[in-house]
Amino acid sequence: MAPPPRPPPALVDELVEEILIRTPPPPDDPAGLVRATLACKRWRRIVSDPGFRRRFLELHRAPPMLGFLCNIGPQSSFVSTSSFRPPCAACSNFPAIDARHGRVLLHSAPWVPGKNPMCNPFVVWDPVTGDRRELPRLLYYIYPFSWNAAVLCASAACDHLDCRRGPFLVVFVVVTDRLGTVVYVYSSETDAWSEQASARLPGYNQINLGPTALVGSSLYFTIWHGKRLLKYDLATQEVSVLPLPTECFSTSVVPLTTEDGRLGFTHILNKNLCLWSREAAPDGIGVGWALSRVIELETLLPCHALSSTVDVAGFADGVDVMIVRTNEGIFTIDLKSCQVTKV
Repeated sequence: MAPPPRPPPALVDELVEEILIRTPPPPDDPAGLVRATLACKRWRRIVSDPGFRRRFLELHRAPPMLGFLCNIGPQSSFVSTSSFRPPCAACSNFPAIDARHGRVLLHSAPWVPGKNPMCNPFVVWDPVTGDRRELPRLLYYIYPFSWNAAVLCASAACDHLDCRRGPFLVVFVVVTDRLGTVVYVYSSETDAWSEQASARLPGYNQINLGPTALVGSSLYFTIWHGKRLLKYDLATQEVSVLPLPTECFSTSVVPLTTEDGRLGFTHILNKNLCLWSREAAPDGIGVGWALSRVIELETLLPCHALSSTVDVAGFADGVDVMIVRTNEGIFTIDLKSCQVTKV
């Protein structure tokens, strides 16, 4: 009896793709697909196709946390939480300012108070490919009291599953004596900065050079004095301020995007990790803050890790992982499973 005919190569490729696309790599080892490409040239060609990458991301949605950048003095270093290692570690020697949508915003030198931070250019770095782009200097007569910056995808309609090669924006917020609060926006499409907003906000506003949050079309920055959040609306180019609950006035806060896409923030109080979210007021008029969750760190972290100052160093948006800094080192806390890992 003659052997059954072989299926067409196109059908074989389709079947292999369906198997590979439904076999996610372990969360702590995203290099599993890379090893699969070593099986044969056909598998390597299938996995390397942009269409495969897009379908894989659409199916599994939540990306793995590969690691984070930790600023130590005037430099930063990549702390890996997986088997991934950046192809261009030298780029991470600059201080890290922000990270979002597959890009990292670096500053080419530590900022000296009283000087224009734009005398030293920003660099946008892709830690996966190693690609880097130095932004033009913003030569302007500003002498800031404080500043912060954020990087994000330029397309509001993007699902951000695979947009690292697309256009991006850098939003630079600076507080000056003469001009008040000024926002400049860099566009990778025009390779230029444009002044987008200027506002004289009430009181003395010192922008915290720390984590930012993107909720909808608005970026949120922390204001140290008065414990408020500065909101910059990318659609309307308006600047405004949101007050925080009085319970937070004695601690530093980190803004974040909640799992359901709302504005939130976190802070540590009495060895508890407190999570707040922006919700409708009980009377149905306006919006306010609600304490949504309290995590007791004494049940998660080693007792000696809580013997001195504990603070929130960052938040991995999209994977709901909190990064906490203690005198015993840095710990990651998965908010879904409450799994703690020392890194």
